[in-house]
Amino acid sequence: MTAKAEKRVFFSIARVLCQILLGGTLAAIAAVGVSVLAGKAALPQEHATPVSVAMVLAVVPGTQSANDTFFDAGDSRINVPNAAGIQIPKPLNAVLTSDTTSQPVLNGWLDDIPVQNRPAFVNGLAAVVTAANQHAASWEWDNRQHYVAAAMSEYARMTIDRLAEVADARKRAAEKLDEYRNAFGTLLGVAATLTLLLTVMAIERNTRPRPS
Repeated sequence: MTAKAEKRVFFSIARVLCQILLGGTLAAIAAVGVSVLAGKAALPQEHATPVSVAMVLAVVPGTQSANDTFFDAGDSRINVPNAAGIQIPKPLNAVLTSDTTSQPVLNGWLDDIPVQNRPAFVNGLAAVVTAANQHAASWEWDNRQHYVAAAMSEYARMTIDRLAEVADARKRAAEKLDEYRNAFGTLLGVAATLTLLLTVMAIERNTRPRPS
């Protein structure tokens, strides 16, 4: 086989391989593109499903004697006030003014709540206070106050945990989306390179001297 014939065979094989690789790359680009679109659509919402009053009271002992052993010191993370600009509902305001130690605790809870979620958190906390007061209306004041504090603590814990789960889910989804985007860009580069090689080989084939 002459050198020219060997060259023609080499370019023919290279062209077929490039065509196969390009086809596979285009299929992969399509698959990754679908994954990117699906990842955007499946990205979790920023706001968590609100914690209901029923969920909170369901985990707080509902009798006066049982509740006495439930509540402990509570959240010790005390920070600067974080409720500036938020209107405090009357039920919650009554708790904060009658027991000033609850104020730094609330500030600590709000420190773990994103700013955009703080008004809803405060309103939900007030609803829990109202329901807990109604549930323990016949109890002695000290025990009722204990029960309300326990309900507030559970509401804060549930809400903070739920918001943390949402934030973590969004972070994982965003990282996966970035991986898909990086893969999509890499595959586009490979496809462009293969297309260029096929173009060069087509030019070489068309400009190759015909055998006499």
